[in-house]
Parts: sequence; C-alpha cells; structure tokens
Amino acid sequence: MHDANTTAGARAVPAGSRRRGLHAAKRRESVIAVLFLAPALAFLAVFVAYPLANAGSLSFFRWDGISPRVWIGLDNFTRLLGDGVFWSSLKNNVLIAVAAVVFQVGLAMVIAYWLVRVVPRVKRVAMFLYVIPVVISEICIGLLWQFVYNPYFGLLNGFLDLIGLHGLARGWLGDKALAMPAVVVVMNLTYLGLYVLLFVAAFQDVDEAVYEASALDGAGHFRTFFGISVPMIFRNTQATVLLAVVTSFKTFSLVFVMTRGGPSHATDVISTYLFKVGFGDFEAGYASAIGIAQLLVTVIVGVFVLTVTRPGRKAAVR
Repeated sequence: MHDANTTAGARAVPAGSRRRGLHAAKRRESVIAVLFLAPALAFLAVFVAYPLANAGSLSFFRWDGISPRVWIGLDNFTRLLGDGVFWSSLKNNVLIAVAAVVFQVGLAMVIAYWLVRVVPRVKRVAMFLYVIPVVISEICIGLLWQFVYNPYFGLLNGFLDLIGLHGLARGWLGDKALAMPAVVVVMNLTYLGLYVLLFVAAFQDVDEAVYEASALDGAGHFRTFFGISVPMIFRNTQATVLLAVVTSFKTFSLVFVMTRGGPSHATDVISTYLFKVGFGDFEAGYASAIGIAQLLVTVIVGVFVLTVTRPGRKAAVR
C-alpha cells in the first residue's frame, strides 16, 4: 500500500510540472506575440485611432484651425443633412461604386477567364499590360488624362477630328453633364488591371479536373464560365466586390487632379469636398463631421455588400 501511494505521488508530481511547463510556455508565446505586434499596434494607435478619435471630437466644434474651438454640439451634423453639395458628392461616390462593380469586377472576371481558359499563351503579356496603370501614380494618370480630354489639343478631340467626327468634340472635363462620366471611365481603366490580376489567380486555383469533366459533358465556354468558374470563385468575388465598393467611397486623387471637383461641384466626391471644406474654407469642425459621415457610409455599405452576398455564398457551398 505504501509503495503504491509513493508511486502515485511520484507520477502526479511530473504531471503537474508538465502542466505548469505548458502554461509557462504559452505565457512566453503570448509575450513574444505581443512584442512582435507592439510596433504595428503603436502605429495604428498613433496614425489611425488617435486621428479618428480627434476628428470625432472635433466634429462637435466650430474651429478654423487657429482660433479657440467653439462647442456647437450637433450643429455640424444638422448642417450636413441639408448640404446639397454633400449629397451630390455622395451620389457621385455611389455612381463610381456601381460602375466599379459592373466594369472593374464584372469585366475583369470575363477577361481573366478568357486569359486563363481561352488564350493562356498570351496571359503573361496581357497581364503585364493590364497591370501597368495600377503601378503608375494616380497623379500621373490624372495629368495624362487631362491632356487626353483637353478641348483644344487633346488626343480624344484630335482623334474625333481625324475620323471626321469633329461635331462630337467636347470640353469633356468642363461640361457638367460629361465631366463625371469622363472621370468614371478613367477610374475603370486604371483599376481594371488589378481585378484582372486577382481573378486570374482565382481561376488558376480551380481544379482542372472540374473543367475536364465539364468538357466531357459538352459544356462550352459560356456554360463553363457561369456554371462552374463563377460559383467556384464566389468567395474571391465577394472579397473583390467589397474591395471595389469600399475603395470607391474613399477615392480622391484622380478626381482632384483631373477636375478639382468641378465644374460647379459636378465631380465632387466626399473626399474632395472634405478637402475643400477643411483646407479651402478652413472649417475644420465641419470637415471632421463630413469625415465621420464618410466613415459611417463606408461601413454601412461594406456591411450591406457582405449581407447581400451571404445567401449566394451559402447556395454556392451547397
């Protein structure tokens, strides 16, 4: 009996030591993980969390950036609700987002399938050409398209004149009815290559056996694309749609370089209007309210996209 108790106690001690050793190892791993994450967390705290909190508090004040702040409560947000320029800017953001989903995501999906399944031999050359606008600065692209759209010596009007359609020549960026469509065209051409690249990678991950089975069943490219390829990359499509929509509500550089939001606010988006109010009119409090509204709209739209696409994802999984 004594020997049995001694043996059990001897076995129990090593087991407890092992548990303590495991807990100590987990604590060390947690400490190491925190140490590695600390620089990133500090960066986010200083350059994201603090500016966001400061903008949120500033939105309740009237401030020109120099004189003392004046507490006005919700007056900035009340003013925002009746600001026609803000709502027209939001409408332009919505237009850019819809065009991005249709042309950047939808057209990119078709082009990527064509490169992967129809003409794979030219895929590398085509990808190089499509990616060029993505790696070029948006400022450079905006300046280039300013030259293309120039009403006097622009390439577009020059081409129309060359083919005998001089009557169609316009001051593209100076016409309130044409300026926004002209900017949307530039945005779609600029970012199309990024989504082509993403979809090419997605289509390449689809099991080749699935395509072989569809070929044996006599499915053509049309049926293969809509019946196999699109459902198989649904999660990739959901992510790219979300990326395109969220990016559309943050766009700034191309619009500002090409039109400065003109003529008469016709091409203003929320970001350019915020910039004008904050740095042109020196209304930092109202600009902060616009920024908070932009953040809320972006979050709501992002949640809406995820909610709308969720049933399709479940159907695809089934």
